[in-house]
Amino acid sequence: MGSKKKNVGDLVLFVVDLTGLLIAFILAVFIRYSKLSPDYMTNLYGSTLFVLLLTYVVIFEADNKRMTIFQRGFGEEGIAILKDQLMLLAVLVIYLYVTKQGGSFSRLFVGIFFIINYLITYVLRSYLKVYMLAYYKKSISSNKVLLITTSDRASDVIKRIRNEHEWSIQLSNIAIVDKDMIGEKIEGILVLGSSTNLIEIARLNVVDEVFINLPYRYDFNMNDAIYEFEKMGVIVHANIEVNPMFRFKEKSLETFAGHQVITFSTGIFDPKQEILKRIIDIAGGLVGLLITAIITLFLAPAIKIDSKGPVFFSQVRVGKNGRKFKIYKFRSMYIDAEERKKELMEQNEMQGLMFKMTDDPRITKVGKFIRKTSLDEFPQFLNVLKGDMSLVGTRPPTQDEFVQYEARHKRRLNLRPGLTGLWQVSGRSDIQDFEEVVRLDLEYIDNWNIGLDVKLIFKTIGVVVFGRGSR
Repeated sequence: MGSKKKNVGDLVLFVVDLTGLLIAFILAVFIRYSKLSPDYMTNLYGSTLFVLLLTYVVIFEADNKRMTIFQRGFGEEGIAILKDQLMLLAVLVIYLYVTKQGGSFSRLFVGIFFIINYLITYVLRSYLKVYMLAYYKKSISSNKVLLITTSDRASDVIKRIRNEHEWSIQLSNIAIVDKDMIGEKIEGILVLGSSTNLIEIARLNVVDEVFINLPYRYDFNMNDAIYEFEKMGVIVHANIEVNPMFRFKEKSLETFAGHQVITFSTGIFDPKQEILKRIIDIAGGLVGLLITAIITLFLAPAIKIDSKGPVFFSQVRVGKNGRKFKIYKFRSMYIDAEERKKELMEQNEMQGLMFKMTDDPRITKVGKFIRKTSLDEFPQFLNVLKGDMSLVGTRPPTQDEFVQYEARHKRRLNLRPGLTGLWQVSGRSDIQDFEEVVRLDLEYIDNWNIGLDVKLIFKTIGVVVFGRGSR
């Protein structure tokens, strides 16, 4: 809401932070040298100040969540400021190293500057958090918002808006459309209207914006109301309300190929984290392939001596959102394993769309060892490098498993399949129900971040070392 007001807030914060940086720099020079000589501001220290200011501008512009200072607590604010200070320090160190000026630059000054800058920034931002919000909401310039909703959801909507601490919004009046509550107060806000006098309220009172928040398919002529508000020049926000049966985590208004659309998603992943995940995959894939090459020197002869057939086994699997790819493994079964699978289906110990046997007769002697130690999976590092798979993800199903999937099962393929995953480190041999596998996979997808991947990688190392959960 109120994007113009948000821009004003960005500008205020930018000026406050920049002012704090300048004050901190001048104080640091004075404390270190007990004087403010023009020489310090025009030579080395002057160029350093310019670099710091430029770096801060870049940091500020890159932080698209800057106005969350009103959502953050004071402790969280301190951590956020510390991160900015560390980035400033890193750039300063690199600058001094590249320009070979580190030897003539006072390290004491650097320490004094960053301590003062941190304290000043924290104090100024805390002042903004406490006073700017309260002052602006009482001022004549604050955005007066008319809330149009129903009696059963009014209280929750008001609390949610207040919890967001959106500094540019002041809920001034309410219109309840399902019953006559004119004159009453909800969460301290006066109910001025009902479904019959909405336009009159907006015409006769101070209303900058209207927020319509109604249940799915509520009997309300929103188009006519928006048309009337538009004639008055009032900004209208309509809540995106969908069928409550839908379990989409996110919904947003976006532009798609030149069209304004409402986008629904069970989870939109952060592009920055996805890029970082791919970088980790490439690095891990290269290391993994090197290890695979060494392992192959020992396993290849053993596999060939143990049974007829190739050293490596490839099979078509189903990856991200239904993409097919060839998966690579060290062969752990006899070459007629796929044909014999149909004969053994009655002995399947897995409930659902996966096949598993405790003593599978198709597995060779060497195969039992490499499966127990998970060595058979190492060639999949090639799949990771190719982009078919990731180091961490969900298990890629075979084609015959995939064709039996229900619609809800396919969501476990929203991410690239992985060498390891949540269900693999949860004792995969102990899990007998496919629905439990799906539950664990969806838990991973719904909570995915780089930190979780790193955690699962370390857990996988422990599982492989102790041989737990593999057969």
